[in-house]
Amino acid sequence: MTDQAPNPVRRSPLHRLGQDFRVLTPSERRLWRAPIMWAAALAILLVPVIYVSVYLASVWDPYGNLNKLPAALVNADAGTTFQGQRYDLGARLVKTLHDDPPVKFVDYPSEAAAQAAVRRGEVYFALSIPTDFSRKAIAGSSAEHGLLRLYSAEGTSYFASRVSASVTDKVAATLNASLGDTRWNKMQKALVKVEQGFGDIRSATGQLRTGADQLVDGSKKLSSGASRLAGSAAQAAQGGQQLAQGAGDLSGGVGRLTGGVARLSSGIGQLSAAAPGQAQLKPLQGGASALQQGSRQLAGGLTQLSAGADRLAASSGQLTSGARQLSMGAGQLAAGLPELSAGAGQLQQGAASLSSGAGQLSGGLKQLGGGAQQLASSSKTLAAGAAQVNGGAQQLAKGLPTLTGGLNQLQSGAGTLAQGAEQLSQSAAALKAGVLDAPTPSPLSSGLVQLEGGAAQLQGGSSDLAAKIGTAASAAQKLSVGAGTLAVGTAKLNAGSQQLQQGAATLAQKTAQAQAGAATLATGAATLAARSGDLKIGTQRLSAGATTLATGAATLATGSQQLQQGAATLAQKTGEARSGAQKLATGAASLGGGLETLVAGNLKLKSALGSIEKQLPAQPTLDKLSSGASTLAQKSGDLASGLGQLGSGAQALAAGASDVSGGSIKLQSGLAKLYARIPTSVQQLGGDPQGLSASVLVVSQTTAKVANNGTAFAPYFITLSLWVGCTLTTFIFPFLLIPESGRRSGQAARVLRKFAVPGAYVVAQSLVVVLGIHLLGIEFLHPALVIVTAVASSLTFMLLVLALNLLLGAAGRLLALILLVVQLAASGGTYPVELSSPFFQALHAVVPVTDAINAMRYALFGSYAGQYGLFMLRLGAVALVSLIVALLSRRRWLYVPDERFRSPLLSDVG
Repeated sequence: MTDQAPNPVRRSPLHRLGQDFRVLTPSERRLWRAPIMWAAALAILLVPVIYVSVYLASVWDPYGNLNKLPAALVNADAGTTFQGQRYDLGARLVKTLHDDPPVKFVDYPSEAAAQAAVRRGEVYFALSIPTDFSRKAIAGSSAEHGLLRLYSAEGTSYFASRVSASVTDKVAATLNASLGDTRWNKMQKALVKVEQGFGDIRSATGQLRTGADQLVDGSKKLSSGASRLAGSAAQAAQGGQQLAQGAGDLSGGVGRLTGGVARLSSGIGQLSAAAPGQAQLKPLQGGASALQQGSRQLAGGLTQLSAGADRLAASSGQLTSGARQLSMGAGQLAAGLPELSAGAGQLQQGAASLSSGAGQLSGGLKQLGGGAQQLASSSKTLAAGAAQVNGGAQQLAKGLPTLTGGLNQLQSGAGTLAQGAEQLSQSAAALKAGVLDAPTPSPLSSGLVQLEGGAAQLQGGSSDLAAKIGTAASAAQKLSVGAGTLAVGTAKLNAGSQQLQQGAATLAQKTAQAQAGAATLATGAATLAARSGDLKIGTQRLSAGATTLATGAATLATGSQQLQQGAATLAQKTGEARSGAQKLATGAASLGGGLETLVAGNLKLKSALGSIEKQLPAQPTLDKLSSGASTLAQKSGDLASGLGQLGSGAQALAAGASDVSGGSIKLQSGLAKLYARIPTSVQQLGGDPQGLSASVLVVSQTTAKVANNGTAFAPYFITLSLWVGCTLTTFIFPFLLIPESGRRSGQAARVLRKFAVPGAYVVAQSLVVVLGIHLLGIEFLHPALVIVTAVASSLTFMLLVLALNLLLGAAGRLLALILLVVQLAASGGTYPVELSSPFFQALHAVVPVTDAINAMRYALFGSYAGQYGLFMLRLGAVALVSLIVALLSRRRWLYVPDERFRSPLLSDVG
């Protein structure tokens, strides 16, 4: 029967872990027996703080030492004069840069020398002020600017090139602010003048608006007047043509007038010579006196003749009655032939008496016929003389009104001609003034001068002619009055003589008829006496005689009736002749007075004709008048042509006046709008030039403030230094070596043993780093969190480096260095990760340095508020994962004898 092995004592995992840990400890402690281990550990302990301190010190405040940065400065500005003031902006800028230098400026003689210095690396950049800098900068035109030429070498120092751009921007901003101040002051002064100018403009615009209103009214009147002017100009053109035609007619009329005036002058001379004088008119005065006396005698004789005619009418009545009785008796005789024989004696006696009475009657009638013939002859002579006088007076009377009317018309025409000549002279003077005032001389001006002279001559000649014609007309009126009086008297005399002549003619006719009847009666009576003596001749002869007697009686009755009618007519006409004689006497008296007036008027007429002949214009004057009329006719044509042009111009003026009217309305509206929109006052510019140049500012309110550039980079470099410190531990601690005494130890004890001393070591590193950055002057917002974050980050990084070494061996150390480089770009420590490539953005989310940096930013500055726990949780997750990886990494351990268990500094194993 075999012996059974005793059952091993079961140990708890923690007891096993503690026992294994103690087994591995002596070997780890022997590492510190070598002095180099302590020296290396001390050096590596200080490496992170040295790393972070040196780097942060190098970038601590680069902008605070810019006055040590060398830069070239070249001033070639020639300056300029603007608005009477001298500007040297280049010299002023150089002085400002030397008085308060943003960098260390070094003067160079030329732009080429400065650029060569930049290329050689003597200076980092060159600032050149060109020749035309002041001129272009002062002008302030967007077309050209004052240029500051910056020449930099980015390859030499990119930071210096950024500084150069910042410096030049600041210099340009300073210059712009200075120029803005200058322009501001000028603008403020100019605004005062602008306000005054606006006031003046508003006042002037108001006046312009008032003037525009007046212009609208005036333009309307101008348009209306221009239209009327166009119509009047057309009428004037038509009238000018009529004037030209009338001037031609006037010229011809003036020619005829001058000829007529010459003939008038000759006729007046002849009339004055032919007009009877005092000697020639004296017989007419004597004849008028004799005519007056004869007319009185004629009136007396006609009165007696009227009385005789009345008695003749009465006797002719008796004769008619006897003739009727004779006719009745002849009838009775014819009827009573038987009784004829008985009364033959009585018949013979009565026949003798009848024959005797018939002879007496015939003698009286012969005497009456002779008187009537003498009266008719006298009346014919008187009528002939009166007719001659009346004819001459009528011709004189007819001629004198014609002469007076002609003289009056001539005087009126001369007055009209003088008035027209005066108007023509005024029109010619006005037209000449308009033509002579024209900007370009016109060929019409010389004609207008001649027309004005001719019109003046015509006016003077027509005035003289009117005066002389007025004198002639006055004399002709006086002569017409005398001729009228003479015509009235001679008319009355002629009428009386005609009535007397008619009465005498009628008397002679009736007397002749009565004489014929008396002759017949005498013949009958003689026959009766002869036949009555021979009663013894037979009854046949008696019957024939009775028949003849009856016929003679009838003839006698007829003649007696005619005699009675003639006597009545004679009586009537004798009365009329008497009345005419009385009128003739009155007319003769009037004729005497008229002849006296005629003689006096004739003498005055002769004297007036002499005066008229003296006052009529001489032939040279008439020649001038004719020449002026010809010139007037010629220039009237030019005037008609000019009036035609005036008509065209008036139409153009009417069209232009219409346009002016429309434009004036638009001007009125525009000025009203302008006046309404011109401000009554100009507001002064508010603020100041700095406020205007920077009207919009950003009010910054920051969180997680940092003091300077070094402080801002502190979280980034602290974290990287802690990673570097963890990586350096691989150079002094043998993470892969296990002593033979510890071969049977567990994985957990091994990992804990390999982590214990390096963990404590990196914690010490983190504390040294925190102390070092605090000594640099970085203030901590949350000091405890800074320590916690630094310690946690170091422990996490240490676990990760340990896991990489246990997992990959020596390659883990290389990977740790590679992760350092990768995390420099992916952590977002220098620039926001969003500015990097998508690859680094993806790494940013998983690398532990990102959470360590963000947690440190919160601990130092307060960034990422509310996310600190998340960052620490993620760091813990990385640490946990690293620990698990380390616990699972069993194949990378190297077992060495205990005496060969040493630091990698002393051996190439581990």
